[in-house]
Amino acid sequence: KAVVSTQSTGSSLPALGSDVEKREMLSGVQVQVGQLQVLLNESMTFLTPHEIRRGQDGVTAVHHAIARAQQECLPRKKFAFGGGKKKKTTAPPAPAVVATPVGGEGDRFSKYSGEVVVTDRASETLHISRDQTAGKDVLLRNLASCTVHIPGVLGTLHCTNCTNCTFIIGVISGSLFLERCSKSTFTVTCQQARIHTTEDATFYIHVTSKAIIEDCKGLRFGERKEGGYEGYLEDLSASGLGEKNNWSDVDDFNWLNKEQSPNWTTI
Repeated sequence: KAVVSTQSTGSSLPALGSDVEKREMLSGVQVQVGQLQVLLNESMTFLTPHEIRRGQDGVTAVHHAIARAQQECLPRKKFAFGGGKKKKTTAPPAPAVVATPVGGEGDRFSKYSGEVVVTDRASETLHISRDQTAGKDVLLRNLASCTVHIPGVLGTLHCTNCTNCTFIIGVISGSLFLERCSKSTFTVTCQQARIHTTEDATFYIHVTSKAIIEDCKGLRFGERKEGGYEGYLEDLSASGLGEKNNWSDVDDFNWLNKEQSPNWTTI
C-alpha cells in the first residue's frame, strides 16, 4: 500500500541541500501517488461511490500539495497571457510576467495558481509552445470562443470558466481538472480527469484511469485516435502513460444507480 504524507513532503524539501535532491524527493512522491491512483482504480469495483469520491479527493489533494511544494521550493519562471479586446488570430509571446493567484466564489480549484496562466481572452486562436509548458502546471481561465493549442507534455492542467472553446492539448503526465467549461470540445491525454459543473461538452480523450464527473450533464466521450499535431506519439511515449485508454469508463458522482448515467454518453 502506497502511503504519502503531504505535510512531511512540503516541510522537508527546504531542509534538503540542493535542487537536485528536492527534485528527486518530489519525483519519488509522484511515483507513490501514481501507485496510489492505481490501487484506487483497482479497488473501484468493490468501493461505494462515497468511498471512491473520498479516495479520489485524497489523491487530488496530494497532487495539489506536490504542485505547491514545487512552486515554493523549486520556483520556475512563470508566464501569464492576459486578455485584451483584440479579436485577431495570434501566437502570443512569452512575457516574463509573474502569475498571480486566482480564484472566485464557486471555483472548486480556486486556490490553484499555475506556472503558466492564460486568462481573460475572447475570440482568439492561442498557440502556447511546448518549451513554455514542458512539465509545468498550466491554468486556463475565463476564455470565450477561443481555440487553444498546447502541444508537448504538461504537468497538470486546470481549466476554469471557459465557454464555446476548442482545446487541442498534448499529454498531461498528471491530472486534468475542469470546472464550468460548457459548450467546449477537448482533445486531451492525461493520467486522470476530474470534470465539474460542465454542460454540453465533448471530450476526445486518452485517460489511463477513469474520468470522474460531478454536477455535469450533456457530456460526450470519444476515443482520442489522433494527436492533432506533429510529435504527439513521441510525447505519449515520453510521458510514460502507455497505451491503456479508459476513455469510455466514466464515473458520475451524481448517479449512484447501476444503470447508465443520463449525464454522459459515448460517441
